[in-house]
Amino acid sequence: MKGFKMYKQIQQLKEIGFTRSRAAKQLNINRETVTRYWNLTADEFAIQLYSINRELLLSKYEEIIISWLRQYPTMTAAQVCDWLKEHYGEEYIKERTVSRYVKGLRDKYNLKKSNHPRDYEAVEELPMGQQLQVDFGEKWMQSIDGGRVKVRFAAFVLAHARYKWAFFQTRAFTTSDLVRSCHECFRYMGGMPLELVFDQDSIVSVSENYGDIIHTFEFEKFRQECNLKVYLCRAADPESKGKIENVVKYIKYNFLENRLFADEDILNNSFLNWLDRTGNAKTHGTTKKIPAKVFEDEREHLSPLLDIRSNSDVTIYRNVRKDNTIVYDSNRYSLPLGTYNKQKEVSIEAKSERLIIMTVFGEFICEHPIATGRGQLIKSTSHSRDVTDSMDKAQNTVDALLLFKATDFLQTIRTEKARYARDQFRLLQTLCDKYGIDDVLNAIKYCEVSKLYGITYVKDFLEHSAKPKQVIVLNAIPVSNSKYHVTTEKRSLDVYAKAGGSHE
Repeated sequence: MKGFKMYKQIQQLKEIGFTRSRAAKQLNINRETVTRYWNLTADEFAIQLYSINRELLLSKYEEIIISWLRQYPTMTAAQVCDWLKEHYGEEYIKERTVSRYVKGLRDKYNLKKSNHPRDYEAVEELPMGQQLQVDFGEKWMQSIDGGRVKVRFAAFVLAHARYKWAFFQTRAFTTSDLVRSCHECFRYMGGMPLELVFDQDSIVSVSENYGDIIHTFEFEKFRQECNLKVYLCRAADPESKGKIENVVKYIKYNFLENRLFADEDILNNSFLNWLDRTGNAKTHGTTKKIPAKVFEDEREHLSPLLDIRSNSDVTIYRNVRKDNTIVYDSNRYSLPLGTYNKQKEVSIEAKSERLIIMTVFGEFICEHPIATGRGQLIKSTSHSRDVTDSMDKAQNTVDALLLFKATDFLQTIRTEKARYARDQFRLLQTLCDKYGIDDVLNAIKYCEVSKLYGITYVKDFLEHSAKPKQVIVLNAIPVSNSKYHVTTEKRSLDVYAKAGGSHE
């Protein structure tokens, strides 16, 4: 059902009260088609129909368009429309019309749109013991309690034997995790290769500038200790590390797929069994050899293991932030105040679920329990600013100024108005300078009797019953207009007596 007949039937059903859904069902067409023509006037429909028929006018350019599509496989319909306008003056051809026509030509003549095809070449097999490729993967797993857990893993494969290993954990990998995993992999394989292959990952390298590679501090330390060469792949370079990319997919969809997650230890132990049973035991599709069998010979070509501490006791370094904290595993840990000004870098050691923070020379600073979450601030109460000494000093200064005759009153002020005690003591010092010690003590005595514990009450009492020690008169221009003279309201002493309760 096409053209004006369909449009007319849709409009008739609309006039007799059909909904769009009922009209689509009645005419056995898609509801979107009904919606497209539902509110069109006859003139609007005629214009649209004319636009569709314009495709027939493009038939005279069919050979030209086909030649363009064959010569330039990446050519878009928008560019075809632009060239028709540029070379043949077809200014009124709509891009959507050209798009439908070009799509029809591609289907009719099998002219697939594609980017410039990339040529791949086979890579020669590397010698034994030469290269170990490393990459990361992640996959959501169903947990035994019914939830979902994202599992991350670092995968390793010897390039010659295709001998595999991996380590799984639920948190994101850090440089320390990578170093520890490398040592565990070397221990599993019984030796070290000459070269490691990585992507340009932030936990491996800080920057790469035309071949000048700067590794992260911890990874560079590991590289030097193990005397390893490191090869960082360029982007979109499957020849460099195609073997490990296949291993990552193999682990995801053969080992992890449909497996329930209990905890990390169980998953890692299950993976070792899977390697013995399947991962390293099945004939490889490319080499047609069993990785475990080939590895028996390649093991003899690996470099011997070094006696390097690599288990849970990994010493790493962190910069101290201005707020006297360091960041470890996406959490912030506090340091004593003043650490930032004394030393900008500290060493840390993760040991037995505790984070031990030391100077770069190994002197102990503090320790914290390692947080299990992310984005948390782990702060020791002893690392907060201690204001006790300064408050004691401010209180003792005012107390001495008042000849130690208002000690209890000052202590009550500090207790009841702890947040503003410093401001209260400053105001009291100002009142002493303005009215004198005797008048201030008299006001304090009145406030104590009235249970008015606040220096503002002392101030109000003095303003109504005492005179300042000296009055500084400024030579000001007199103002004759009475509206500029403001008289301050004065309260009687009865007001304060009522506020504090009746006293005999």
